[in-house]
Amino acid sequence: DTTKPALAFNAIVSPNPFGESFGLEVSTSTEEMIQVKVYDMLGKLVESREVDSKTITELQIGTTYPSGVYNVIVSQGEEVKTMRVIKR
Repeated sequence: DTTKPALAFNAIVSPNPFGESFGLEVSTSTEEMIQVKVYDMLGKLVESREVDSKTITELQIGTTYPSGVYNVIVSQGEEVKTMRVIKR
């Protein structure tokens, strides 16, 4: 059996709460593009990006956001992870 076990898709936001910006740490076993969408608490789309799985760790998000609570949705193919982040 030569199939490697698939790495479970997971995303972590840090720091949270954040002051300036936050980054994403995504573990995945595929090289598909990763979609990052950020919504404010009213459900308005604040930011939408498509990022390569190799450069996702370099992404800094939230520098222009006002203080508040945001929902971050990270998806890759069928995998979706939703997180709540707070900007001080």
